Amino acid sequence: MMRPIACFALAILAFAPQVASAQETKKDATAELLSKLRKPIDVSATDELQLQAFADLVSERFGVPVTYSAVAFENQSVSGFKMSKSKGLSLAAVLRQTLAERNATYLVRKGHIEIVSIFTAAKEAKISGADDDGIPRLSQPLVSAIYKEKPINEAFADLAEEYDLTIVLAPQAGDNKAGFVNARLLNVPADKAIEMLALQADLRVVKKGSSYFVTGKDHAHELFNEDLEKKKQLLEVEQTRNAPFGFPMGGLAPAPAPAPKP
Repeated sequence: MMRPIACFALAILAFAPQVASAQETKKDATAELLSKLRKPIDVSATDELQLQAFADLVSERFGVPVTYSAVAFENQSVSGFKMSKSKGLSLAAVLRQTLAERNATYLVRKGHIEIVSIFTAAKEAKISGADDDGIPRLSQPLVSAIYKEKPINEAFADLAEEYDLTIVLAPQAGDNKAGFVNARLLNVPADKAIEMLALQADLRVVKKGSSYFVTGKDHAHELFNEDLEKKKQLLEVEQTRNAPFGFPMGGLAPAPAPAPKP
């Protein structure tokens, strides 16, 4: 009477490892893509190519599927894409450099990259797509990275190295520096990416020029107040300099005219 039940139980036990194995082998296509983009490569100089030929070259040589939107290049040339000779740079760095010369870049999609114009990328990321001189250029890098239980200091070091950023984790961050982060960032402006990682450890980001200073909440508040006071002092100096007779605007009022004699 127990034999059919025993056989069924054995069948379940035999099937269970197969299910676990299938779950383990399920790959994250985007994570694999990012890994390929970060691998160092050696490239010989290529001839100038049409965009389609360039996309085919990247796909065939480096195993990275590439697409592009014809609409994104409606008013822009899709020729003249040329790789320069390089050694030891990551595929991502080579692509960014090559595409920038044609006012283009790439966005990370699920399992592939999409080549787009600078203005298309800027519009999607909601950032500026041109410098003061009008040359198409992203105002900051677009970050694509996946972190799972990554120490926050290592995550910041990884971003700084991959995207040529200056990120300083202050001593005032305290024990929060030992926090772990989980994030899936795709085509996110660098400042937003750093901020989202910092918030997971209850830290704050203070922008200093082109650098990012990550510290504790109280310290960030102190720095903010210091900057505010400096701006206030500079404003007062400027007002004094531009005011008549050297008095600040709203300062000393001119003496009233004497009352007429009766």
